[in-house]
Amino acid sequence: MLKIFKYFLMTCFLALAISCSDNTTDTPTDPQDYINADGINGGILFDKFWSVEGGYDQNSPNKAQFDKYSDFFRCKQCHGWDLMGRNGSYNSRSPKTNRPNVSGINYWTKARNMGAQELFDLLKNGSGKARRPLSTDLSTYDPAKDPTIGDQMPNVKEFLTDKQIWDIVKFIKVEALDVTKLYDATYTGTYPTGKATYTNIGKDGDAAKGLEFYNTYCKACHGADGKTFLMENMSTGKFTRSKPYEVQHKVKFGQLGSAMKKTPVTLQQMKDLYKALADTTKFPD
Repeated sequence: MLKIFKYFLMTCFLALAISCSDNTTDTPTDPQDYINADGINGGILFDKFWSVEGGYDQNSPNKAQFDKYSDFFRCKQCHGWDLMGRNGSYNSRSPKTNRPNVSGINYWTKARNMGAQELFDLLKNGSGKARRPLSTDLSTYDPAKDPTIGDQMPNVKEFLTDKQIWDIVKFIKVEALDVTKLYDATYTGTYPTGKATYTNIGKDGDAAKGLEFYNTYCKACHGADGKTFLMENMSTGKFTRSKPYEVQHKVKFGQLGSAMKKTPVTLQQMKDLYKALADTTKFPD
């Protein structure tokens, strides 16, 4: 009986430790708006908040501005699919006249460790730094001359509701996947001429289970070998091995504007899928 009791305690402590370390559970002290938030929708909003999938009013007069200068408004442009900004996969994504610099803040390590209300306040109101008004003329943006205004975070209070901001908070703290558990990455150099190298795709995943997942959710469009539908002229396997930081988001939250919709998937299932797609024989370039 004593051994059973000790085992029970150890199991409880282990579950608590996992819960805390992954930061994926609500607590009674969290704001009710956060508890009620939809983190999956938040992931869609993080990608492109004015999308049909995100529920945005397609007749809004602001949509034309968002479409024309999309990278100045998409969260993923400045913070990366992995939430690491220029500290991760976007360490070589240099600014252009049609897109701003990538943020130097590692949101994965900073935002995930913030309280829900604190993160909401930061996203909505900022930290005292100036924010770019929606009316800003972005046609004159030139990162080589003066990137200041273009690189500012837009004033989200002008176009996002509190509900949408809470959804994004829930995405960051709960639904965003920890890419460091999906693959190993080495980041070298200095932004914006850095380099990222990806190895051990799928880490400790189960390739057989990953293949089952692929056959269930992906095969119909991408083909048995992943070469039926190309992405940026790459097969599914090559794209995953080249851009593992992006694929995980598209699988879970969908490729907006396409037939690829959001798919329920756990971190372990994503590991399994990655492990299967790492096989260059079954999923060749």
